[in-house]
Amino acid sequence: MERDMDMPKNNIVKLNNSIVFLRVDMNSPIDKSTGKLLDEHRIMDGVNAIKMCLKNGADIVIIISHQGRKKEDTLKLHLSVIQKYFQNRVKFISNILYLPKAAKDAKAGDILLVENIRSLDEEKNYTDVTNTALYKTFKEVEKITNKNIVYVKDDLSVCHRKDLSVYGLPMQLKAEGYEVIAGQLTKNELIRVKISKEKMGKSNVICLWGGGKFEDYLHLFEPFLTAFKNSIVLTAGPLALLMLKAKGENIGENETIFDINGNVVKRATEIIKKFNDRVITPKDFYVENSNGKELVSPNNLNGLIVDIGPKTVKFYKNILSKNPSSTIIGNGPLGEYEKLPNAKGTIQVYTEVFNPLNKHFVIGGGGDFNTMMDILGFKPNMRSSGGKAFLELLVFGTLPGLEPLGLSVA
Repeated sequence: MERDMDMPKNNIVKLNNSIVFLRVDMNSPIDKSTGKLLDEHRIMDGVNAIKMCLKNGADIVIIISHQGRKKEDTLKLHLSVIQKYFQNRVKFISNILYLPKAAKDAKAGDILLVENIRSLDEEKNYTDVTNTALYKTFKEVEKITNKNIVYVKDDLSVCHRKDLSVYGLPMQLKAEGYEVIAGQLTKNELIRVKISKEKMGKSNVICLWGGGKFEDYLHLFEPFLTAFKNSIVLTAGPLALLMLKAKGENIGENETIFDINGNVVKRATEIIKKFNDRVITPKDFYVENSNGKELVSPNNLNGLIVDIGPKTVKFYKNILSKNPSSTIIGNGPLGEYEKLPNAKGTIQVYTEVFNPLNKHFVIGGGGDFNTMMDILGFKPNMRSSGGKAFLELLVFGTLPGLEPLGLSVA
């Protein structure tokens, strides 16, 4: 699972017995019914980053990450995975206020896993960085340990955001003269973007997008379709519902379930008006309702969608087969892939994506996409830890979270 071992190695600077604040993205999909981790790729990325820090002389590594979208989501499940590689050297810090004492008591080689950084309101909402608990904790750790502190960012998958730990704090620390440096995964991701852009410039681009983070998608559609004029987007899942609503369809209870509100519909409508023939929506869906599981058309969505239907599968497969040697960009599933009965559309369409006769170059990323690929046994040509961040980097060449590092894609 250490998938970056084949990438070029440009080791980060020697850390010289420093305490490292390591910002990684270990946000992982969790089975809602069992509470178990569905995928460990991002946790393994974090493990690799820890190893790299220790190899380069770090004395103690403090892990800053998040899990899920809610304050109560926890990183406790991740602890047992990390402990497989570092045993009792890993300690869980349930509250950031306990971190200074834990750092003082820690021994060389210890790893401190801080609870979900998004449990702090300031991670998303801050004005003065120096008045935040995270900044004050950083300073207290420095004072109480009397050690050099370095901030290492190996978090490309969240670098499209201006969160405190991703952008605000490292920018402030850099301004104060602290070392803020990139981890190996971040460097490798920039290489992946350069290779991907080269491929996209030489072929048709077919996107398979199906997630539910509407703000991220709406931010991307126009610049992506403008930058890559040889591209189309095949939609599925909640994103397809939003686009159908923008086309005037009645999506039923899905509108409430997926919070498809007036603001996002307005923005989606503008996209449809400008790129209607390049934003493709499904022709049918499987839904679950009081009658069980039913096959319905887009104008009769009387139930919660769980998969694309056979007409859509045939339609999407035809597009894929009629455009050989295309660059395929996957982001998000086409249905409830975690449940085998609802994964049929995803399996059938992606089987066509990976059909060797089509000679497609497949790029993909993000937590759900990577989990989906592992479950289905498919191997993309280019696999990123990031989803929307990777897509934004393809379009814009830089991200807010890369600014403290002074990095971009030429």
